[in-house]
Amino acid sequence: MDPIEFPILTSQRLKLDSLTELDIDDVFAIFSDPRVIEHYDVEKFRDKREAKELIDYFAQLHSRNGGIRWAIRHIESGEFIGSCGYSNWNPFDHSAVISYELGPAYWGKGYASEALSRIINYVFNSDFQFYVHRIEALILPSNQASKDLVMKHHFEYEGTLKEKCYWNGAFHDMQMFGLLRKNWSA
Repeated sequence: MDPIEFPILTSQRLKLDSLTELDIDDVFAIFSDPRVIEHYDVEKFRDKREAKELIDYFAQLHSRNGGIRWAIRHIESGEFIGSCGYSNWNPFDHSAVISYELGPAYWGKGYASEALSRIINYVFNSDFQFYVHRIEALILPSNQASKDLVMKHHFEYEGTLKEKCYWNGAFHDMQMFGLLRKNWSA
């Protein structure tokens, strides 16, 4: 199956487009910030090569139809805010796993909510190549802001996956939130 054409999405304040090598410094800044990775399932970036590898990984994921990751940019200035997307399409059970991160300067301004609304609408209400019935979010129990964000978008808490993920030398619990197509309304 050919990869889907990379969709460019817009909202009132945001443009969502592909990550490029021009974003390496911004991606590195986000993933090397302890405030961001405190609630994220990665180790702190120590070298800009890690940012390039992550951008390359997302490009490969898209080329294999395994997911899609958008850069979140301010629609007027083009300023890089963060990224969001789906790290896993599963055409067999019609599900996708959503994730996102923003630079701390953009927290609390509604950008994550605006981006999530747009990408949820994209898979539930467009001529998307795969039928997605369910979107999942895996969130660290300590990340109350992220839990509040997904619940605002009609996700429901479904349980805690004990020691689901491993990074920084330890196993971590993750909380599962799910959103069914029938429960989404833009």
